[in-house]
Amino acid sequence: MYFPEFEEEEGKLVRNPFSGTLDITTIPSDVQDEFLDLKHDSAAKYLYEEKSLNVFWCSMHQSYPKVSEIVLQLLLPFSTTYLCESGFSTLLQIKNKSRNRLDVDPDMRCALSVTQPRIRQLTEKKQYQPSH
Repeated sequence: MYFPEFEEEEGKLVRNPFSGTLDITTIPSDVQDEFLDLKHDSAAKYLYEEKSLNVFWCSMHQSYPKVSEIVLQLLLPFSTTYLCESGFSTLLQIKNKSRNRLDVDPDMRCALSVTQPRIRQLTEKKQYQPSH
């Protein structure tokens, strides 16, 4: 396994906390009551079915902090590994033989940003090149 400490029961808890096959005895005793409350919460189940896994667990942090803390610690390595690999991939695309610049920070910032640039707004603020 890629993460040896990621056991099968913890994986079930992350993927579907409402599953009937989840063994409650594998969950730490101080979290079991909170987990049972979550498992029988119909609003949480509806949110689980409507949202992505990451959004669901982040939204459960207020209501069920102990359970969501365990789950988020298990999910965090996957997202950070993905971000690291996508950053390295972007760096390889930017620094190729035809474009070997030393300062890649501004280019990487633009390439990795999820914010869409407002080109029209930026160009309206600039003055056109006057003719001589």
